[in-house]
Amino acid sequence: MRSSVNPTTPTPSAEMAWLARFEDALMARRLAASTALRYQQVATHFFAWWRAHRGAADVGTAAASDVDTFLTQHLRRCRCAHLCRRTLHENRAALRHLWGVRPQSTQDAVPRSPVDTEIEQYESYLRDVCGTANATRVSRVRYVGAFLKDVFGVGAVHRTAISAAALRSFVIARARTCRPSSTSVIASALRSYVRWLALEGLAVDHLCEAIPAVARWRLATVPRHLQPEERDRLLQSFHRQNPRGRRDYAMTRCLMDLGLRAGEVAGLRLNDIDWRAATLTIHATKTHRSRVLPMPAGLGRALVRYLQVRPTTTHRHLFVRFGVLHGDPVTPSVVRSAVRLGYRRAGLPQTYTGTHRLRHGAATQLVSAGASLKEVADILGHQSLDSTAIYTKVDLPRLRSVALPWEVA
Repeated sequence: MRSSVNPTTPTPSAEMAWLARFEDALMARRLAASTALRYQQVATHFFAWWRAHRGAADVGTAAASDVDTFLTQHLRRCRCAHLCRRTLHENRAALRHLWGVRPQSTQDAVPRSPVDTEIEQYESYLRDVCGTANATRVSRVRYVGAFLKDVFGVGAVHRTAISAAALRSFVIARARTCRPSSTSVIASALRSYVRWLALEGLAVDHLCEAIPAVARWRLATVPRHLQPEERDRLLQSFHRQNPRGRRDYAMTRCLMDLGLRAGEVAGLRLNDIDWRAATLTIHATKTHRSRVLPMPAGLGRALVRYLQVRPTTTHRHLFVRFGVLHGDPVTPSVVRSAVRLGYRRAGLPQTYTGTHRLRHGAATQLVSAGASLKEVADILGHQSLDSTAIYTKVDLPRLRSVALPWEVA
């Protein structure tokens, strides 16, 4: 049965006040009028869903876990009559802004659910014991929270009541709508949670074995990267006559020339550049190790042109925002958005959406130029050469030289 919400239901005055605060906050952030309108539509949609499916008129009693339920369960099968887009990233961004401007009285009234408490303890383990990267921690918390919500709802979390059948059913249900890579991430998150339960003293070894393994073989695919002609089209798509275009061009050159991750680009600071030595220091990487990389001439020129128009700000981050939150440091999502819009302007296929395609291209060029796997691993910041080995598959001339002759009968 498809989930739906009637948009004609009267809106309580508390929600009207919250929406008014939300609108003021969006204006203060200087969002584009079209973006602000879409975010307000998402908020209205969420409020209506809450009233229809939680049986409560006061949305102030909603918890953060309810936002996750709305995003992961309702949104993907939504057939509501509300005029709003159903894209996950846009709805998540809108509700993150909405949650940040809850009226103080509402924030005080929101009870913490047992699932929220459990997730908070698990997240502390990921951060303080495992030292996982922020993106990994957010992903694992999201999926484990959804699992616990499915099993316990708003009730108490009884760890001993978690069954192998529940874990298996959750992964299999998600696998029906997710790609193998995403399903693998979900299964990994649940295994991490079960390992934490074991550290807490529970006998749960049998639960790890119950979580299905996803059929996804390492080194089975060839890294997808831009062809030389596509690289040129992408770089030419940036409007380098205006400040934002210069910034986006420089960020893209960091991704393309050095193979940086989006988070590494967002984390660059002004004192990470050594102009005399022509090097760039990368801190706080996914592997928690710093590395010093040579700065190509083309990237250096792009950075100089950007710094000439960089906003005056107290922040020491290299890349900062224009327009919305003017002068604040960019986030990884801003880096990804700049590349995604560049793909669109360059007329590249719609399947080109991520920044890792540029990282793969940098590694591919290094391998084709004769760099060793160790050299490529050092530049990319890989801890293990196994992560770099996949790039040997893109060097066709070398592969032809080691290919065995095919005997024809």
